[in-house]
Amino acid sequence: IATQIMAQIAGGQYGGQTSSLSHLAPYVRKSKERYYNLLKDSITSIDDLNKAVDKLLKKEVASGVQTIQYQIQTLATANGQSPFVSLFMYLNEAKDEQTKADLAAIIEEMLHQRIQGVKNEKGVYITPAFPKLIYVLEEDNIREGSKYWELTKLAAKCTAKRMVPDYISEK
Repeated sequence: IATQIMAQIAGGQYGGQTSSLSHLAPYVRKSKERYYNLLKDSITSIDDLNKAVDKLLKKEVASGVQTIQYQIQTLATANGQSPFVSLFMYLNEAKDEQTKADLAAIIEEMLHQRIQGVKNEKGVYITPAFPKLIYVLEEDNIREGSKYWELTKLAAKCTAKRMVPDYISEK
């Protein structure tokens, strides 16, 4: 739905738009609750239940991120151009720690998929022009040993291979 909204906005304006991934994070929790309720009667071990839910959730996040990437790449505005879309990855936009962790999972998957690239018409993995990625550096991810330091290392790996994301300081 988010990419369809982006397409409609892009079709009626000139210039670019930025959307924050934080708007998607609350849906991760809703999906987790849905999977938990679906499986709780058939899996009796709490450890096994949590593992199954986490596995399904990871697959859903991966599928959602892939959908965002491919839809943005294949959409065109009224003048035939790709929509100029940037995705803002800012952990401190999350309202609570659980939403922040869910947002981190979305950002992590976005970076993994961008490192991989997307296949072109010849089946070769390339760097897509859009969506642009903007990664915010903040106290929780800027220093070695901070809670989301591994996410920043992944962003740096992505930059080394695909020249994205762009970085901005929270300060």
